[in-house]
Amino acid sequence: MRPVAWLSLVLAVTLAVAACGKVEEAPVDAGDQPDDAQVDSPDGMVITTCTPNQFVDCDGGNARICNASGDGATIQSCGAPGCNPGAMRCNACVPSSSTCDGAVVESCGADGLALPDETCQLSCTATPSAHCAYISPRYLPNVCDGVAAMPGLTITTSGTIDTALDASCTGGVVTQVGGPPICVMRYGVITVQTGRTLTLIGGRAAALVADGDVTITGTIDGSATGLVHGPGGGTLTSGGLSTEFTGGGGAGHATAGAAGGSTTATGGAANGGATSDPLAGAVLVGGVRAARPSIGIGVSGGGGGGAVMLVSCRGTVAVTGTLDVGGGGGNGGRNLNAPPAAVIFRGGGGGGTGGYAVLQGLDVRVTGEVYANGGGGGGGGSATVIGGVGGDGTRSSTVAAAGGQPPGGSGSGVGGAGGRLGASPGGGGASGNSQGGGGGSTGAFQSYTPTGVTPTLTPSSSSPGFQTNMTITTR
Repeated sequence: MRPVAWLSLVLAVTLAVAACGKVEEAPVDAGDQPDDAQVDSPDGMVITTCTPNQFVDCDGGNARICNASGDGATIQSCGAPGCNPGAMRCNACVPSSSTCDGAVVESCGADGLALPDETCQLSCTATPSAHCAYISPRYLPNVCDGVAAMPGLTITTSGTIDTALDASCTGGVVTQVGGPPICVMRYGVITVQTGRTLTLIGGRAAALVADGDVTITGTIDGSATGLVHGPGGGTLTSGGLSTEFTGGGGAGHATAGAAGGSTTATGGAANGGATSDPLAGAVLVGGVRAARPSIGIGVSGGGGGGAVMLVSCRGTVAVTGTLDVGGGGGNGGRNLNAPPAAVIFRGGGGGGTGGYAVLQGLDVRVTGEVYANGGGGGGGGSATVIGGVGGDGTRSSTVAAAGGQPPGGSGSGVGGAGGRLGASPGGGGASGNSQGGGGGSTGAFQSYTPTGVTPTLTPSSSSPGFQTNMTITTR
């Protein structure tokens, strides 16, 4: 029989615990109590009272739960997720982990509770940790490895982004050997709203890269204007210079540029620029410019259309609006009198080519309008009057950029038309003293999607059409 003093002590402790509603443990001698009056805790303490069916503590990876009578504990296995003493429960999942369940990423927070599922557009990739697959784009293979610091770019009013400004390149500037630097404009999502135009200029190529969707319901204009290149255009030059007796050759890109006129034959100068396939190289390049005089005396050819890339790392590039990377028109011929000798360049300059636009995403959908038409050649000049400037690449699949007119509108020295869908660039007109420049070639459009994904390439109007879709890897 236990001493009365000992029983009084136990009663006092029990009443104190009941009053504060907490679990209390006290050291005892196991030989002094019946077996059903105590449950050892991990540190050798004994539960004397607890709230029935409530968490007591963690026993390694298991939870101890107060029994129904409030005087002991039962063991609840927490399994792989483990026990969480701070939260006083078993974890619902392994803290700070993620797994793939088909095309769904199931993630667990640091608190051991499940986070909302993420349904992947393409697939779930298990390594190095479970995540939705994202693309490794051509020309910028690592750009999608991280997430954008800027949440979104939405063009709500028409405006211009200059790729030559470092502040424009929110994802940095990527140097290319043998090509223009790339200004990476990195955002969470990118949207150009209906009726709005985003004009891209500058010497760097333009890459608009989003974590999510790139949605173009308005217009992206990366075209050349006259002698001014589109973004990243004009790094390559082709076609011959104009002379006193010949028009300048149009630049070549997706196709050959047209030759300028001679004194006897349309396109008789035989100086059109050769084909320069933008898909064949390892770098992103824009359109090709027509020849220009190296010392500034003479007639300049038109500028090259821009190098513009739209990338959705984990979503879709959708163009229901307009994308334009057309080439620029050549200058008209002229007679430059520079004493003590007269310097005569009566032939018009050649037209520049359309640029190169690349669309890459987990999916690509184009139902709007896309243009990369060549610029027209400049018209031949006379002894006193400068010839007309060639037209810039059009936004049309049926109407080419017009060649510049010679003085008085005579057709004999007119510049050649720019290239367009289904029509090669035109040769410069022939004249005894006023030869037109040749038209510039079209550029190119290219799409990239992962293996097994067929893009929707059904533009309402395009010139030229898209090249055959190519595949990219995912990570």
